[in-house]
Order: sequence, then structure tokens, then C-alpha cells
Amino acid sequence: MKWLLALICSIVLLPTVAFAQAKGELKVALILPGAITDGTFSSAADKGIKAAQKKFPQIKVSVRENTSFAESEEALLSYAREGYDVVIGHGFQFGEPAMKIHKQFPKTWFVIDTVKVAEAPNLASFDNRWGDAGYIAGAVAASVSKTGIIGHIGGIPVPVIQEYNEGFERGAKRINPKTKMLSAYVGSFSDIAKGKEITISLIEQGADVVTATGNESVIGTLEAAKEKKVLMIATAFDSAPLAPDTIVTAALVNFDVNLEMAIGKIIDGTLEPKNYLLGLNENGIGLAPYRKFDSKISAENKAKIQQIMDDIRAGKVSDLPAIR
Repeated sequence: MKWLLALICSIVLLPTVAFAQAKGELKVALILPGAITDGTFSSAADKGIKAAQKKFPQIKVSVRENTSFAESEEALLSYAREGYDVVIGHGFQFGEPAMKIHKQFPKTWFVIDTVKVAEAPNLASFDNRWGDAGYIAGAVAASVSKTGIIGHIGGIPVPVIQEYNEGFERGAKRINPKTKMLSAYVGSFSDIAKGKEITISLIEQGADVVTATGNESVIGTLEAAKEKKVLMIATAFDSAPLAPDTIVTAALVNFDVNLEMAIGKIIDGTLEPKNYLLGLNENGIGLAPYRKFDSKISAENKAKIQQIMDDIRAGKVSDLPAIR
């Protein structure tokens, strides 16, 4: 009878022990493909990890910037070998290397952003509904365009950027069915000069509102938009302070929500080896304020944009891009 009582007690105490262990210092590594000053993808992740540090003071964070594709696996391995409890790869390029190595380090959680990979026991991923974000951004772009021509400059045509591209066009046509969409890819996430060159090309074809997805390549689009005096919809990060007369708003990808959820679930022992997909209902995406452009968008179009967001939340928009 004593052994049965002891067994019951041990089962009851297991979650408490695991939680108590997680209450100690948690070493978290965040690996970024770009610089935290890129004003978009990496800036958003840096904002997110800083917010997580405030919420979870027990985490000790190391951030590695400007990690090239070729360095992705080495970066993951380096932190895992150093005994980090959580290694976060911010970008699709970390998905395949994480699949390859995660089982070698069963005491480390590998968490990958913007890709759908997962495998027991210790690999999870977080992705956001980029197509929905693009749809909302496109609606705003069509609302402020005078030429009826808008443009998207993507870094590399990976799934989330393709989803955004499709959403941008469909959302614009929801506001103005005659909208013409131009799109092109830089072939790099970091080539600022090429990003600027391609953006100028789209502007010369009539685009008076542009958007861009990537890392530093987005800076090239912003430089072109400012130089040519056209408008821009920012992506991932609210970068309006960088160019308040150019950036209308931002299609937010709230990586702070991704990171907070991942770390919180690791701390309380509920993270599962699966993909977590976050949209408007989970606050995984959003729309930044219009700020200086608030008076330049008609009340009618503001209402339409808000209705689009409400309909997305309610699952009533039938032409959202498919999740790849």
C-alpha cells in the first residue's frame, strides 16, 4: 500500500517539479538573418525578445545578427552545444537545419519563425498569417493610391512572402477592382541597392504606393519611396518614425506575440512539437496607426478596411491567400 501511495504522490508532483525547474534561469538564443536596425523583419524580432525579457525576467538572452544562409546550421549548433535551453531561428532558412540537428540536443528546444516545421521531441515553429497581413495592407494601399498602380518588392519568393504578395493584390482590389499590381523580387534579403533599383523601376511604371518584404532590402525600397516622393506600406515592424511623411502604416507581424508564447509555454511546460499559426484573432498580425495619413484616407475607406479586418477575424473573407 505504501508503494502505491508513493507512486500516486510522484505522479501528482511531476508537473510541479518540472515547473519549478523551469522557474530557474532560462538561456534563450535568438538568431537573426539581418540587423536589428533593418526596420522590418529583424527589428520586429528584436522588439519581441526585449518584450519577452520584461515579462520573463528569468530568461538570459543572446542575440546573433546578420546570420547568412550558409551559417544557419552552424549558428543553431553553436548555441545548442553551449547548453542553451531555447534556440530560436528567425526565418525560414533555419527550418531545414533544425530538422536535421534537433534530436542531437534533446534538452534544447528549437523554435523556428516563419516556417512550418515541427518534430518530436523538441522542435516547434511559429508562423503568422502573412497573406492576411498583405490583404489588409493592400486595402490601405488602394485607398491612398492616385494612379491606381501599386507595387510589392519581395526579397526572395519564399512561402510567407508569396502569401503576402497575393494578399496585397487581392486586398487592394477589394477596395478598387481596377487596381493594377506590380511585383518583383530582389533575389536577396539584404541587397539594399538592388531593392532600391527595383523599387524605382516599379515607380517609373506608375506605382505610387509600394511595400516590401525582406530584411535590409526593404531599406532600399524606403530610400526609393522617399526619393521619388511616393508612399509606402511598411511590413512586420512599425517603422513610420523612420519616414513619417512616406510610411502610411505598417502591416504588422507581431513577433513579440510569437516569442512570448513560445517562451511562456516552455516555462510552464506546455509547448508542443507542432506549428503554431497566428492571425488577427491571436494578435499575430495587425495594422499600425495611420498617424499623419489619417486625414488622407476617406471615412468610407477606413470603414471598409475595418470591415475587412472584422470579416477576416470572423472567417468571412473567401479570397485570402492559401497558407503554403
